[in-house]
Amino acid sequence: MHFSGTPPKKMRVNLDATVGGVMIKIPYPVAGSVSIKANGKKKSYTPWDEELGRNSPLTKTKGCGENRFVGIENFLEFYITPGCLIEIDPKDSIMTKVRMNWSLAEFYADGGTTRFVDRLAASLGIAANRIKTVAIYEGSVVVDFSIEAEESDDPAEATATLAAIKTQLVAQVDSGELDIGAPIMGL
Repeated sequence: MHFSGTPPKKMRVNLDATVGGVMIKIPYPVAGSVSIKANGKKKSYTPWDEELGRNSPLTKTKGCGENRFVGIENFLEFYITPGCLIEIDPKDSIMTKVRMNWSLAEFYADGGTTRFVDRLAASLGIAANRIKTVAIYEGSVVVDFSIEAEESDDPAEATATLAAIKTQLVAQVDSGELDIGAPIMGL
């Protein structure tokens, strides 16, 4: 699905058909964090694929709303079936990346994305489900990730909470306190 300008922040997509399904890909000009709902039920991104260094491709077997956001290339993909309403909403989040003095083999041997998220959440004192890995690639090891606001936060509260987390993240990196498994070369 291509737009002549920037894609809308909020979208609703419905498939007017009686059978089948369609996989839709929406390119975004910049990285972001979105929430996908299928018939009002929140749907998570596909599982992380270590070999690809991104969320797994869609299988079209998990039903309407199966989705993934691929960082670096910045596109959202989702699967929709007849009678299903897909809602795409932006989420308040911090989009960032960290560069660590590690090889990809060492990163994945030490637990990969799961261990990275757990360590980062513990260091920041937040729930691990708020941290989403967007991409992992070489250059030592670079992890693009987002930290999302709590579901229950109102917009003003979300902005304040995320600003405090950002300040804490930067302070921990500057002081050398942030423990994510390897020496940090840049944030």
